[in-house]
Amino acid sequence: MDLILDLAWWGLIYVLLPIALGTIAALPFWLKRRVLLGNAIGSAVIAVIMIAFIIQLFAGLLSAGFLAQADLLPVGALVVIGWIDVLVLFFLSGAVESRVKQRIINPDDF
Repeated sequence: MDLILDLAWWGLIYVLLPIALGTIAALPFWLKRRVLLGNAIGSAVIAVIMIAFIIQLFAGLLSAGFLAQADLLPVGALVVIGWIDVLVLFFLSGAVESRVKQRIINPDDF
C-alpha cells in the first residue's frame, strides 16, 4: 500500500506539476487569443521543469556510481512524460480557445 501511495505522490509531481505551471503561464495569452504564443510559453515552462527533473535524476544516478543501460530507463520515462505534458497542454489550449470564441461570437446576439 505504501508503494502505491508513493507512486501516486511522485506521479502527481512529475505529471501534474509541469502541466499546471505551463497552463498558468500560458493562460493569459490564450485568453487574449494569442494561442501560439501561449503554447510556446507553456511548452517552455514544461521543458524547463522536465529538464530540471532529468538533471536531478541523472545526477543522482551518477553519484551512485557506474551507470548501466537499465539505469537510464527512468530518464527516458521522464522525457516521454514531458512530451505527453506538452500534448495535454495543446489540448487544453484548444479547449480554452473554443470557449473564448464562443464567448466573443454568440449566435443569440444576432
